[in-house]
Amino acid sequence: MKKLESIWTAAVQAEGRTARFAKPAGVLLALGIAGATALWNVSGGPLCNLNDIGGWGNRLIFLVMAAAAEALVLMTAAVWHRGGIARLLLRQGMLALTFVMSLLAINQKTFFYVQQVQPLVRAMDEGGLGAMAGYSLLSVPMRTLLYLVTRGPVYDMYPAKLFAIVCFQLLCLMLLRLTEEEMPGGRGDALLALCLILPQGFLSAACAAQPESAALLFLTAAWMTRRRRIAPAVCFALACALSGLCLFAVPWMLKEKKEKERLRFAGVSLLVWLLAMLPALLAGVPAREALASPFAAILGVPPYASGSPNLMGLFPRAAVSEMPEHFLLQRVPALDLETNATPFYTARHFELLMRGLALTGLGGICCSLAWCEKKKIGGPQGALLLIVSVLFWTPGASMAAWLAADLLCMAAILHSREMRLPACLILFATAAGCCYPVTEETLLRPAFASMLILIALGMLAGIFPTPGRKEETHG
Repeated sequence: MKKLESIWTAAVQAEGRTARFAKPAGVLLALGIAGATALWNVSGGPLCNLNDIGGWGNRLIFLVMAAAAEALVLMTAAVWHRGGIARLLLRQGMLALTFVMSLLAINQKTFFYVQQVQPLVRAMDEGGLGAMAGYSLLSVPMRTLLYLVTRGPVYDMYPAKLFAIVCFQLLCLMLLRLTEEEMPGGRGDALLALCLILPQGFLSAACAAQPESAALLFLTAAWMTRRRRIAPAVCFALACALSGLCLFAVPWMLKEKKEKERLRFAGVSLLVWLLAMLPALLAGVPAREALASPFAAILGVPPYASGSPNLMGLFPRAAVSEMPEHFLLQRVPALDLETNATPFYTARHFELLMRGLALTGLGGICCSLAWCEKKKIGGPQGALLLIVSVLFWTPGASMAAWLAADLLCMAAILHSREMRLPACLILFATAAGCCYPVTEETLLRPAFASMLILIALGMLAGIFPTPGRKEETHG
């Protein structure tokens, strides 16, 4: 035992001596790995068989884009690193491996991408930014971001997926940086590894290419820079403009600020919010629609394949197109999808259902906030309880929005024994609710996944007993 302790101590000391060389070495290694991956993709690798790329010229452009994106992620890991070279090499190796694994699914599509993202991109290809008017499933700034990402000679699906992959990996790095001080030693590396192999992240980034991950990225950046003057307000406003769900983070952002700082924060945020709407307004989108779009997006009902285990999953589907077996039912010759699910009945069903769900969801969020305040639930447990409550009670929360809760679950598993069981339930419900590309198969019915989330919420709130919880004793 003493010999093992001495070896470990020597290893820690050796790593400390190499700390000052870690960042320069990491930057050079990032460039080397990105260049090697690009050369590998020329004749083999995950990008050797690109469909609809438009010739060797466009393929070369995308190979350069992929190499630049990988170099950006690896260089970010090097710049943010605080330890020795050995630990940085481990982290860059994990990031490079998962980056290549995500590129393997570059040609895979999900129902979410085909039915929601791609039609909007096709419309903007023909009519520009003005064609985004009337599309309620994404906010106007999110549609503008998607327009900017998909411009160029390369087939639009590829840059959209590359953008989502970079956002997801940067999100994992940001979580690692935020929790590294509380998790010394190898826990930070374990957290990064667990976050990178999340099936929800893989499907959302590599297959569905959900641009909503950009909102989570800006929200995390706002929290990381919360002690500065202008940066947190700018990042938070961009996050809220991209997704109205980020507005529920207002209490956390204003918690540690004084009254004058709060006024400045609100003023800068409002200005950036309006500037984010400006491109769409200039393109002809009505002002009312643009300003209300972040809220309309989270209250709209996405198709089933968004993979979100929320309150909506507890209700039966009105049409065949919203059923889990939609892809397989299309292959049944004897089934008439038009007769079995009329458009009028489907629209009327969701119109009536959404009125009740919007009020029920608002009440559920308010109850969760009041419960946390009454029971004095704070810290990681309170953060996880509130974010899962918001996502469960919001009908339009997509799987990309649930990534924030999934990453917090990973941190909770390593942080506290008390939160391990509810965190694992949330992870299983969201992973099993994700649709597999092409076939749209799922492990769990939406109702079962939603029930697991309800049980996890009860455990986090202290309503149901969990292992490791200290019971209160009354004298």
